[in-house]
Amino acid sequence: MTQEHSQTNAQSTLDTLLLRIRNKSDFPALSTTISEINRVVDDDAANNTLLAQSILHDFALTNKLLKLVNTVTYGQFGGQINTISKAVVILGFETVRNVAMTLILMDFLQNKAQAAQLKDDVLATFFTGIISAHFSVENQTKNAEETMICSMFLNLGKLLASFYFFEESQQISQMIEQGQSENDASIQILGISYSELGIGIAKSWNFPPRLIAGMRKLAGDSIAKPKNELESLSVTVNLAHDLCDIASNGNVVDKPAALRKLAKRYENAINISDHQLRAAMDKGLEELNTRARIVGINLSQSAMMKRINTWAGVKTGGMQEKKHKDNTDALSGITQLVLEADESAQENGNEQIKIDPEAMLTQGIQEITNTLVEEHQLNDVMQMVLETMHRSMGFNRTLLLVRDVKTNQMLTRFGFGQDIDAVLPKFRFPLDFTADVFHLALSKGADLLIEDISAENIVNKIPAWYKKIVSSQSFILLPIIVNAKPVGIFYADMEQAHTMQISPKQLSLLRTLRNQSVLAIKQKN
Repeated sequence: MTQEHSQTNAQSTLDTLLLRIRNKSDFPALSTTISEINRVVDDDAANNTLLAQSILHDFALTNKLLKLVNTVTYGQFGGQINTISKAVVILGFETVRNVAMTLILMDFLQNKAQAAQLKDDVLATFFTGIISAHFSVENQTKNAEETMICSMFLNLGKLLASFYFFEESQQISQMIEQGQSENDASIQILGISYSELGIGIAKSWNFPPRLIAGMRKLAGDSIAKPKNELESLSVTVNLAHDLCDIASNGNVVDKPAALRKLAKRYENAINISDHQLRAAMDKGLEELNTRARIVGINLSQSAMMKRINTWAGVKTGGMQEKKHKDNTDALSGITQLVLEADESAQENGNEQIKIDPEAMLTQGIQEITNTLVEEHQLNDVMQMVLETMHRSMGFNRTLLLVRDVKTNQMLTRFGFGQDIDAVLPKFRFPLDFTADVFHLALSKGADLLIEDISAENIVNKIPAWYKKIVSSQSFILLPIIVNAKPVGIFYADMEQAHTMQISPKQLSLLRTLRNQSVLAIKQKN
């Protein structure tokens, strides 16, 4: 069989397997979210708002991501991060993308993993990612989160096969127990290796070439010295996998010999000692406890974690309690905006969320105040203001319109919420005065809350263009007036009439955010 024919067969097999997975009801939603985030990050013309939009669609993801970037892991950046927009400014597009996809994968896999073994497989994937990120920091690699996501997705094919091709995966496991390699067994049963399946799925999710290169498994008793940055990434990922595999399956009596053997395998590729491997395991366990609480993993119920703790020499008794205190200390001073439900809800991966609007608005105001005294871009500040309004109040849709001198219109600049991609290019109106609520708000500099657009005293002041674009029955307008001239307006809506419940305190805080945008504009003029 020629190489070309073999590649054709492998692609045909991959297409067949992908079709089977895509026919599952839950998989398309996962694919859409990850593909969209990758598309935005890969688009050179994209801005911070587009990435924030992709993440903000999932409220639970947003809160988990913000909690994660405010742990000690990111403490070197200083200050509190309260919006996705700020996270992108501070950490960068790619880091936020990688953290988001880590959380998306973990949430999806936890919901799928019913059997104890599958739960351990998911946890092993997460722990391996943390170890690889630690190696990256030790080796001063550019992006530790990039290494983490490569490591987590290295076993993507195996994990998804366990969920969607359970019988075949069981046959593969039996063959491995009988001495066959995982690669050969998966090819024999599925027609392609687990690694090829995972990479094929990653490509369909618009993964960039860098991440796909880092997902490749390395074979052989001795790993060659990497020739470039991508090969170094792959070495780090594979080393982390090997270390975690030893810890989760090895005998503690054989620990010294196993570590020496592992260090020997990678001695030509990376400068690592068995002592550094032990240190990586210890550091990884500390980090795992921090991140596990955020993603809702209960480590105490994992048989694999008990084996790893035994292997690493960690006393499990009281460990969770101690780590909980450590994590509380690490997060001290951070206002708790998200109140999680009871432990059983966390264990089941169901995060019940309650918002404290005033606390969230106050945090956002403080974040923007800090940003205004630093070097900043006006667009970044305006996005932070808009996102704070949107998330804090739970609006259906939140928009920022700005004056465009060339077209003599108010054009939508940024937006979050329902059908936002369709609404953004259409939501605009001419500046020539007509007696509607938008022009009245701008001309008088008045904040207007419209509880019901069909109310007798207001219906004639709702412009026709508005009714054609959105179906929302209630909205608020906060005009942006600079030097007595209207330069923009914040708009937020709710789908049903009389559902926009804004207290006097909340309205005051929303006005403060609007005033911060005025200050930001004045600073740049």
